[in-house]
Amino acid sequence: MGLILRLIYFIIIANAFLFAKNGVIKGKVTDSLNGSALIGANVVVEGTNLGAATDAEGEYIIKQLDAGTYTIMVSYIGYQSYKETINLNRGQKLSKDLALKPEAIEMETYVVTASRRRERVEDAPAAISVISKREIRRESNTNLGDYLKGTKGIDFTQSGIDSYNMTARGFNSSFSSRLLTLTDGRMANVPSLRLTAYNVIPVSFEDVEQIEVVLGPSSALYGPNAHSGVLNIVTSSPLRSTGTSINIQGGLLNQTDTELLKKLTFRTAHKFGDIGFKLSGVALAGQDWTHFNQDEIEGHDPAFIGRPNLKHDRLDKGGILAPSGDNNPIFNQDMIDFVEGADESWLGYYWGDYISESGGEDGSPIITQQMIELASSDPFNRFTLPNGMVLWFVTQDRLGKIYADGIDNDGDGAIDEQIDIGIDDEEEAWVDGVDNDGDGLIDESDELGSAWLDRFGSQTAVANLEATTTVYSRPDSTFSVVDDFHKSGFGDYTYDSDGRIVFDTNDNGVYDDDWGTNGIDDDGDWGPYKDNLGNAYDVPYEPFTDLNGNGLYDSDVGEGYADILGTLVLLDFGLDGIPADDANGDGDYDDEGDTPPDYGEGNGIWDGETYENLNGNDQWDIFDNNDNNGDGLPSPGENGVDEFDERDFSLNYGNNSNVYKDANDDGIEDYPVFNVRNYRYDLRTDWEPNSDFSLSLSHGFAWARNINITGIARYLADGWIYRYYQSRLRWKNLFLQSYLNTSYSGDPTNPTRNLATGSLIYDRSKKFSFQLQHLNEWKDGDIRFVWGMDYFLTMPDTRGTILSDKDLSDRRDNNGNGEAGSPYVFDDRNDDTWYDDGERFTRWATDDLSQFSSLTDSTNSDAVFGAISDGLDNDRDSDDFTDLNQNGIPDYTDINGNGEYDIGEAIEPGVRWLGGQNFYVYADGIDNDGDGKIDENIDEGIDEASEDNRYTVNELGAYYQINWKINKKWELIQATRLDAHDRLTDMIQFNNQGYSMGYSPFDWKFNFNDLEGLQISPKVGLVHRPRENQNFRLTWARAFNTPTNQALFLDIFVTRVSVFKVYAQGADGGYVFPRDSIGNPYYYKPYEGVYDVVDTSNSIYFYPSTDPKIDGFYGKQVNDLPEIQPEVVNTLEFGYKGRLNNLLFGTLDIYASSYSSFVSPVTFITPIVIEKSILETDYNSDGVLNTIEDITDNEIPDQEDYDESFNHWRGGIKGVTAMDTIPGYTPPVVVGYINYGEVDMWGLDASLTALLNLEWSIDANYSYLGMNEFLNPITNAMDPINAPRHKMGMKLQYNSRKFPITGSLNARYVDGFNWSSGIYFGEIKPYTLFDVHFGYKFNDYLKANFTITNLLNHYHTEIIGGPSLGRVLLLRMQTTF
Repeated sequence: MGLILRLIYFIIIANAFLFAKNGVIKGKVTDSLNGSALIGANVVVEGTNLGAATDAEGEYIIKQLDAGTYTIMVSYIGYQSYKETINLNRGQKLSKDLALKPEAIEMETYVVTASRRRERVEDAPAAISVISKREIRRESNTNLGDYLKGTKGIDFTQSGIDSYNMTARGFNSSFSSRLLTLTDGRMANVPSLRLTAYNVIPVSFEDVEQIEVVLGPSSALYGPNAHSGVLNIVTSSPLRSTGTSINIQGGLLNQTDTELLKKLTFRTAHKFGDIGFKLSGVALAGQDWTHFNQDEIEGHDPAFIGRPNLKHDRLDKGGILAPSGDNNPIFNQDMIDFVEGADESWLGYYWGDYISESGGEDGSPIITQQMIELASSDPFNRFTLPNGMVLWFVTQDRLGKIYADGIDNDGDGAIDEQIDIGIDDEEEAWVDGVDNDGDGLIDESDELGSAWLDRFGSQTAVANLEATTTVYSRPDSTFSVVDDFHKSGFGDYTYDSDGRIVFDTNDNGVYDDDWGTNGIDDDGDWGPYKDNLGNAYDVPYEPFTDLNGNGLYDSDVGEGYADILGTLVLLDFGLDGIPADDANGDGDYDDEGDTPPDYGEGNGIWDGETYENLNGNDQWDIFDNNDNNGDGLPSPGENGVDEFDERDFSLNYGNNSNVYKDANDDGIEDYPVFNVRNYRYDLRTDWEPNSDFSLSLSHGFAWARNINITGIARYLADGWIYRYYQSRLRWKNLFLQSYLNTSYSGDPTNPTRNLATGSLIYDRSKKFSFQLQHLNEWKDGDIRFVWGMDYFLTMPDTRGTILSDKDLSDRRDNNGNGEAGSPYVFDDRNDDTWYDDGERFTRWATDDLSQFSSLTDSTNSDAVFGAISDGLDNDRDSDDFTDLNQNGIPDYTDINGNGEYDIGEAIEPGVRWLGGQNFYVYADGIDNDGDGKIDENIDEGIDEASEDNRYTVNELGAYYQINWKINKKWELIQATRLDAHDRLTDMIQFNNQGYSMGYSPFDWKFNFNDLEGLQISPKVGLVHRPRENQNFRLTWARAFNTPTNQALFLDIFVTRVSVFKVYAQGADGGYVFPRDSIGNPYYYKPYEGVYDVVDTSNSIYFYPSTDPKIDGFYGKQVNDLPEIQPEVVNTLEFGYKGRLNNLLFGTLDIYASSYSSFVSPVTFITPIVIEKSILETDYNSDGVLNTIEDITDNEIPDQEDYDESFNHWRGGIKGVTAMDTIPGYTPPVVVGYINYGEVDMWGLDASLTALLNLEWSIDANYSYLGMNEFLNPITNAMDPINAPRHKMGMKLQYNSRKFPITGSLNARYVDGFNWSSGIYFGEIKPYTLFDVHFGYKFNDYLKANFTITNLLNHYHTEIIGGPSLGRVLLLRMQTTF
């Protein structure tokens, strides 16, 4: 009975509980004007997670409600939000219909970016723009940036269908880091460089809730890199936006031979109680806009790099002829079908068989009988080695001969030397079998190597050319030819729109003109007379001084007596009455007592008659008639018409391609390709058990293949992977966040690469952040206090391919404890500053610097700075070998007991024979002595963990912001942030940059007595709200931009200047020049390979310019330069935003900014040393001379001479100033970064939104910059800020209330402006673009959008270095369920 009663009691209580939770509110949401149902309106119970969206009939239902009082809030885009408080009884089913009033401008948009807390957009104390999900969904664009390009104050530059960059209020660049870009509060940048690669942000437009753009300095809350504003991409919560949507896009670019652009995006989100989960993704494939930059074309033009395949074809077609005694076979007809790429042009040349007839590399293997037998069945007796190399003609007569195996067998660094001598030497890359210069000769000496390259950019008068003989040697013959036009200059060059190299040889400013072929005297040197050398003249003979009046030039006329009718008459040309007298009759007049003839010039010396030697042939000429038709005008066939020096040179490639796709001959093609691929996904889980607590975990992945512009070059990101991991936690007013961003630059077999030089990029960098924020409110929210802390840890890892963090992987010792006896100087053949396999060692740490001599240090200490890893135990302290003969030393088994190694005797395992009687333990990856250690004591001190110089960058910031509502109309805002950057201040020792240090914050050491370098970013604002939805504000703020990783640590090959490689290097530690005891810097002499002290008595410094408007600068001294400091901006801003009336909403922001400590674009740091005479020569012979002292005092006495000197500096090069004097190291010309310049600027941004009626609305915005150039104090020229002075946008939108269609017309005008970023400079022409968007909803599950961007197909360039952009058609189909 008790059990039954308890059961009844339980049922009653359970029913009561269930009944209590069974309350329902339902109803219909309609338009208050016409009563139409509003589909998809949000109806929520305020303060809870309960709510619903209206269905196709406008109806909603909210279930499982307790009895109580609730506030129901309903919102719908385009309508005023509405709230109503209702009472619900236990188990009541309440019906409540809600009617909304239409509104042109939605005033209930909330943002989080302006104050790092949630607030209404019109209450935010900043210039802020919001792109809502509704705006994003109604357009069909290829990337998120397209939705922002019309936003006020944003400078949007597109360089591809999925490549773009953004900044705010000017100072755009390829490496811009002044606009902080966030995704859900997470920095969305590439860790190693701090640039934002928008195309690898793992977010799809379908998942974006809204995009918030805050203009103006924001460092007070966000710290460094919010220099010009903050852009925050906010994604949708899976708890509040559920369902699945799939979008399929197809599009076409308006260019020939293009592919269909294909894009798939999806999002699926589901809610399971208090937990929400979502997955979104994007897959994009298509062909990008085709465009080649000149540096990319030149970098792959065989005219400049030769054809490297010709030095890998095993033929001896040039350079040093293979010696006949080496017994190389001659390529014959039978071999053609067995060698890939061979044809009849190969016949008759020596063929590399990889076998040495005599000599060869010491320690190399030899042909064995077994090899001969295995090769005997092959028609050419070929034998394939384990590494794939193929030996030819392995016949019995080759028994015991040394062969090539691709290994450095004698330990000198070089591989297979003295084998196939003369075959595939460096010069053969230029021997293409074509008469490239059109002089009738093929592969003569001035078509090869440096002699050929010297002709580009130079102009040489034909009369000054000297004939040169070229000798050709082949297996069966030797012959020579005479080149009468040896090294004739080609003049300046460029590439036309078809990628064809064209020249201005005649120096008339026009490339590839018709001079020399048009039957006209284009250079004005025709005359009616000619000589037999091809010259034309205006006079019939060379002018002369006719002393005797006979009308002819007489070289030996002299004073004397003439017998005239028996009377001797004195020929007194000097009119001095004194006849010439050869007193001693020796035929001259230079002896004592002689009286020389004098022709009137009164100098007492015989000169003979003088003439003007016009054609330089050292004889007086009477000219022939040149006016063949007697018309007195130049005509075809006459000298001076269509002559050689009138023509622009035309380069002949023969039947060969004018493109070689592997610029650096590393086996990886690096010529631009335009097949874009992008795959990315984003995962997120949210848990919100109550209104006080929420937890969000997310992860994103992006894989990209596209072209990106940097200030150095364009790069093909080929499989670049970006990942992030993020967690966010909120408990009441406390917020915690941490995230990790990582980069992976692609598979090493097909990595990211420079499209001009082919250099490869390795990037495995990471960025970690931990952030904490807390909000306090007092006096009913009238006082709000937000405080927080941010910590950023950047861990670049580029192995020296981007930054100078290569010490752990450069195969050298960098801290002075390298293995004794090691090589430490090498022949850097490719001039890349790295040791590469096959480069010969030239110096060892031994007594006489040779390979096998005694160690320099008798104590055998490992202290060789710069020691190179050669895989050998140079100091003889390794026992990792099998001691077969038990003698304790690495050697061999002496079978015949003669005390010397003979071929065939067994070498001990772990030991390498280097020729002669030299045996060394070597690294073979095997534990040969069984002690559990592999290759111990080999290459000691090289690439050890303590050499790890991968830079760890720490940044710690603390901030607060106070918002005080003084009354309903006035609000005061004050914020301050303190930031410590480990490169700028010693206030915090983070203790995580050294060897074996960890990352624990408990190891941090604080020194509050040393505050130098601490960055302080204050902000003060006053807000006035005269009425609701009206906001005036006045703010002052200071922001800063810390030096980027590239500005600090960059180390990358850029280009060449003359014979020097140019490297961009960061300013970490400043730029310091080694000097002698009296302070003179050193310079490197490239032709001698030695360092010397600069002698300023005959030398000056020359800095080539990266600015196209300036040729360069001369200097008298070289100064050390400090490490760069942060950029700082102080900004005063007045702003207004508000509803002007029920149909009009506007904003206006006027600002004035003062910038200081600008970080320069790359500029020359190490000058070239040139002859002082280059500057100090009176080129125009006016008696005025420039001196280096004048120039350093900013004076130029003779501007004409000064300008002319820039045409001669290349001919006066002595060397390059060195920042390193490492033996064997060729120092590059260094370009880098310094602080320079102060800029004051102002501008305004304005926008206006108007509701024309309930279906039509219009948005317009305008931005103005008070200046777009500023004075560069280094170059004394104007630098652009890479932004237009005027920029306007307009959007006309249509939303039918009757039919399921939408449409919009977007217009954008961008004023013209100059652009300069790294190596890319030029003028951006003004452009006006129109985009149209159409949308149609078939039903609740299917929608379509059609977009035409650049409707009028106005081809335009938005960034120098980028392509010309035209029209794009895009169709998107979306299904939602």
